[in-house]
Amino acid sequence: MRDWLGIKARGTTREKRARERTLACSVMWDVATRTPFLRKAEASDPDSSYHVAEVLVDSGPLIDSLDALGHGIVEPNAPYIAPLIEAAREVRVLAEMRPAWIRHCDEHSSAPRGMPRDTGMRYINGPAMRAWSRVDEAKAASERAEQALRRLYPALVEFCGYDVTTGRGAA
Repeated sequence: MRDWLGIKARGTTREKRARERTLACSVMWDVATRTPFLRKAEASDPDSSYHVAEVLVDSGPLIDSLDALGHGIVEPNAPYIAPLIEAAREVRVLAEMRPAWIRHCDEHSSAPRGMPRDTGMRYINGPAMRAWSRVDEAKAASERAEQALRRLYPALVEFCGYDVTTGRGAA
């Protein structure tokens, strides 16, 4: 039967927009929970080695979330698109460093050998970060990624209409 009034097409677009909003909220949640810029720096970590290690560990899941949103975009002129592209570019640099970091930790970690490989805490290791040959590159990439994510987060809050860090609607 023909869709003379376009009801099916409007329903499909509505479903795509709902999916886009769900993906955006998921990215917002991942940014809020997987990026340490929302937490205060610890006095015991003056050179931010733990911070950089944490960002490297979390860059894998974060880039997956950013990519999923990028593939689910319905309105290409949405205000969060430019910050999303920038954030994905910067986080991807960290995600590409991630396997080398994990290899370094596996080779030099003082963690017990029986610890499961997928235990992320094993790789949040300040002393190992300070000894890593790519530490300066990782710190610079981490700073750029955090700046990009700081610009993305408010755009996602505006798009979703809700801020997961405050528990309130967007102002």
